[in-house]
Amino acid sequence: MLGSGVEFAKRYFAGNDKVSISRTIKNANIFIAAGLFDKLDLYLSAPYVSINTVGSVQDGSAFLKWKAFRKKLSIGELSVSMALGFSGNLANYQTEGLSAIGQQAKVIDIRPVVHYFSKDGWFGTLQFAYGCKSSPVPDCLNGSLKIGRATSKLYFDIWYDHQTGLGGLDYRGTPTPSTFRELRVSYHKLGATFYSPIFERLGAFVGTSYVLAGRNIGQGINLNIGFVLKSD
Repeated sequence: MLGSGVEFAKRYFAGNDKVSISRTIKNANIFIAAGLFDKLDLYLSAPYVSINTVGSVQDGSAFLKWKAFRKKLSIGELSVSMALGFSGNLANYQTEGLSAIGQQAKVIDIRPVVHYFSKDGWFGTLQFAYGCKSSPVPDCLNGSLKIGRATSKLYFDIWYDHQTGLGGLDYRGTPTPSTFRELRVSYHKLGATFYSPIFERLGAFVGTSYVLAGRNIGQGINLNIGFVLKSD
């Protein structure tokens, strides 16, 4: 999958306060998914992020997902998977100021994933995660819910994603953080995706998301587009 997007952030949650800070965040991403064995999948990603006039390759990630449980029901199928992943910065990018690309954290991510798929294409996915991050970046808890429909002719979903930073400091807070890497990042985010096939192995998607509330994160409309190439 190849994708790109842009976020027009007009406000910023500095701790519990919303302040007027304008940033334009552009991104491009390559994502690869591969089935290694019958119940084991591999996911790789590498993004490029540009904020204002500063740009860099950001944090690459690698995940393994093992399908631990699968139950066929009369109206669909229920499965439970366990995912284990690692992410880390691919470059010595900017971490300070309003053009900070990220926090350069090394992260071990552990998450259970519950997925239900009905016979008529409707589905729901619920997952939780704990992110263990390298100091001084605070650890985090994450949870998300996705509901949608997938058929041979189209795919769409709506999703909600929540993250809670554990510990850490606030931008413009007291005590003053010595580095942006100490900031705790929390958010409530809502989004949607639409995908349609173009040819047998090629499809295109569009998506959007918006941060409803948060802590030490920008708020603005995020738009993204991309292409999905499927192997034989």
